[in-house]
Amino acid sequence: MLKQRLISALILSIGIVSALFLLPSNYLIIFILLLTCVSLLEFLALRFSTLTTILFVCFSLALFYFSSFPGLNKIFIGFSVFTYLVLFFLIISFPVSKPFLQRNFIWLTSGVAIHLGFFASLYFLISQDELVLKHFGMDITNRTTLLIIVLISVMMDSFAFFGGKRFGKSKLLQNVSPNKTTEGFLIAMTLTPIIILVTTSTLVEKNFYQFIILILISSFVSVIGDAVISLFKRVVEVKDTSNLIPGHGGLLDRIDSHLATIPIFIFTLLILS
Repeated sequence: MLKQRLISALILSIGIVSALFLLPSNYLIIFILLLTCVSLLEFLALRFSTLTTILFVCFSLALFYFSSFPGLNKIFIGFSVFTYLVLFFLIISFPVSKPFLQRNFIWLTSGVAIHLGFFASLYFLISQDELVLKHFGMDITNRTTLLIIVLISVMMDSFAFFGGKRFGKSKLLQNVSPNKTTEGFLIAMTLTPIIILVTTSTLVEKNFYQFIILILISSFVSVIGDAVISLFKRVVEVKDTSNLIPGHGGLLDRIDSHLATIPIFIFTLLILS
């Protein structure tokens, strides 16, 4: 199982990185739109019928289109961040919050909001001519910035998984994600920011302490992103959102932490700068 998981992760990583740096902006946005729609489809299918799910995804396409408008783009990112804030309190109050999460409106709004913010933040990154990390004096492309954000989630997930396997004793979120441990979380929250900061520190020419805050927040929320999808899976009592990716389940199971990390990274960056 672990071998299959690693092979699938390697293939996915190569595919995503290749698309990130080789595809022209228009095609990359279409590629990301496709990934977002598949993930949203898996999320809504946990609760709704196939026909209803398809109709909701088609409706969401109109909202994704509006992400191309600068004003709405930032509103969608902010709404996604607000949604994660609300869901965080539902995570720590679960299973008391279960009846609330079972409402169709809450399920639909949550799914659309987090995917809309994900797509809007990626559209913002890819379509911006100006370097988004110029606030820190970093002369790197926005696509490289996106790679850094993705690596934050990947490293948090990996360090938490293997750290938990080796040292884990205390459950972090017993009612939502029993496999996550406090030890794994602390190891990930220590190693991930250190590695990111060490490898990028020579590129940061100003506002270094703000950059540390940005990396710490992004690292923490990747865990929240993972926990949010685990929360909804716990409500309907399923292990995976689909069997699309061998060893990982569905696409949503693979990108759950990215759904939170990317929009909250952009939101925090906009606030800081």
